[in-house]
Amino acid sequence: MTIDLRVGLQEAAQRIHPVRPDYQYLPIELGFDWPAIADHDFDQLYLVVFRSERLPDADLDLLRWFDDLAYAEALASGGLLRYFKGDADDRRRCLSFCLWESREAALRAAGGKKHEQAASITARMYVSYDLERYELTPGDDGGRPNFRRL
Repeated sequence: MTIDLRVGLQEAAQRIHPVRPDYQYLPIELGFDWPAIADHDFDQLYLVVFRSERLPDADLDLLRWFDDLAYAEALASGGLLRYFKGDADDRRRCLSFCLWESREAALRAAGGKKHEQAASITARMYVSYDLERYELTPGDDGGRPNFRRL
């Protein structure tokens, strides 16, 4: 019997959640329960963080529609361990992230047609946004992984 270690890692990644209500403003490594993946075997993971401030008149239904299409395409492309879709706060600021098995998997998904379509509406939806990219490696103490911003 062969055990697929990625399944356990993907299940553990689903348990990553905010540890404080102000997670949108914290460094990514401090705002979430990263030890959820600490007991799982991995050499390196790739994390893309999307921080944004929505326009007051952003069409949330259209934004959700494009986001759902891009998410389905990312799942189909393979390698996505966790998509955290954050809620906007009272200042319309939001933090979402995708945790990937590898940078190559993330690039494959980012090159998809639905992702490109979703990205094409950013000027109509956001006052500002920022993408942060990280390499995650196992932590030394079995707790939170090490984060290296790329």
